[in-house]
Amino acid sequence: MKLEGRRTIVTGGGRGIGRAYVERFLDEGAQVAILDLNIELAEQTAAELAERGKVFAMSVDVGDKDSVDTAVDAAAERLGGLDVLINNAAIFGDWKPKDDSFEYLEKITDVNLLGQWAVMRAAAPYLVKSPHGRVINQSSTNAYSYTYTGPTDEFPGLRSYSYAWTKYGINGLTKYTAAQLGNWGVTVNAIAPGVIATEALTGTVDESRIEQLVAQQPIKGRIQPKDVASTAAFLASDDAKFISGQILIVDGGRFMPG
Repeated sequence: MKLEGRRTIVTGGGRGIGRAYVERFLDEGAQVAILDLNIELAEQTAAELAERGKVFAMSVDVGDKDSVDTAVDAAAERLGGLDVLINNAAIFGDWKPKDDSFEYLEKITDVNLLGQWAVMRAAAPYLVKSPHGRVINQSSTNAYSYTYTGPTDEFPGLRSYSYAWTKYGINGLTKYTAAQLGNWGVTVNAIAPGVIATEALTGTVDESRIEQLVAQQPIKGRIQPKDVASTAAFLASDDAKFISGQILIVDGGRFMPG
């Protein structure tokens, strides 16, 4: 029960890694508000986990700053304050990797990158009042994957690779925000998962490609959402009170940036 009583927001907590965060934090004694665009799924998740502790669901569109402000304020009021923010919501399971239009790039950026900033901005006034203020952003090892394999005979135009771009941006945003909030004792870190066994992954990446990526890990095996959630529980605990501005990669050793 490392997180006993810690008032926590998890965006995108209705399924996948987000749900694993909710489960682990409840098991550690936290109180959790699930903020999700899919409110029906979030409410179902909250109902299924109600026996583990205080958990409830609220609707949010992280790509809309007014929606973010309203949801975070309402969640913090219901929780009686805020200690931990897990910034997990993103476009991934329904990501369109071949859409290089400027409009789609704006959409991905608004949700995956600017959305995380908007949630942090809304949560910051509450976090600075907590003796245990923590922000955990969701990055990805896609941030370190720069190779594009495609046609070489004819130039197709400059690819945006929008998902990877936004995740690399989160790494920079994490460090910048850590410097801003450190004066008030709030730590800001990011977790960069590798190939994680979720429905979102299998719905986006071919199984043969997943097997290829897993084979590249020095530590073999398909990483589970609970493995990422355990990292978040550590970062939110008092054991990590002097760890800030860091990107923790959970990928079996596939990426080891200096």
